[in-house]
Amino acid sequence: MTYLEVIVRANVRPGQLAGFKDQAAQLVRLTREQDTHTLRCDWFISEDGTGCEAHEKFPDEHGLIEHKMHTMDATDRLFRDYASDHQATLYGEVSENFLNLARERMGVAPAVFSWQQGLQPAVTPRDGVLGSLELHAHMKIRPGQRDGFKAQAAELVRLTREKDTQTLRYDWFINENGTDCEVHEAYLSGQGLIEHNTHIMDARAILFEKHAYDHRMTAFGEVSQELRKLADRHAGGIAAYSFLNGLEEGQPWVA
Repeated sequence: MTYLEVIVRANVRPGQLAGFKDQAAQLVRLTREQDTHTLRCDWFISEDGTGCEAHEKFPDEHGLIEHKMHTMDATDRLFRDYASDHQATLYGEVSENFLNLARERMGVAPAVFSWQQGLQPAVTPRDGVLGSLELHAHMKIRPGQRDGFKAQAAELVRLTREKDTQTLRYDWFINENGTDCEVHEAYLSGQGLIEHNTHIMDARAILFEKHAYDHRMTAFGEVSQELRKLADRHAGGIAAYSFLNGLEEGQPWVA
């Protein structure tokens, strides 16, 4: 993976949802008008209107720095007036100099997850795939099982590559400590996720039996009752977020 992803997670202050949405739209406008390297800037809101995630993508850390310079004042206002509990996670490679800058700005460096494996060659990115579904799976790696975890993850990727017909993305990331994993997935529709589940069900059962635990899922897009039941069986439920705003208004980017 040769690009840098950023996910910003925050809570909406009580009674400030309307102001939050307006300020998020302002951040998207600044990004659209001023950034030259930003590949993605999509905002999602939770079903109850209390949580949000911003999904960003850049060619490298220099694109992220440019974006932060253009949106600094608007971001400060967002968290001063409308949002709280700001947490940022990076997915990809960043320099120690960048992390030092982040520490100076935020007081703490963001968590960094490194890409491990995924569908290769990558599916060509698509803009505005209507009806598409993005999914993030979160899990912890059992102590002493990192090598076994990676091997079983490779088996899941192999099955996905060979059998799936609607999977757009299936990228595995592990944090610096080797304790946590996130899988970033995208499908042409909810039916694509259901198809994927039938193909990897047995291999995933081995993953959680031997190598991983604490499986949680977050969906971004329309989540059917069938998908909710599937998540209840395999991940103890699912948190659902709907698209709020992005560079292509009304059309979230899907990789």
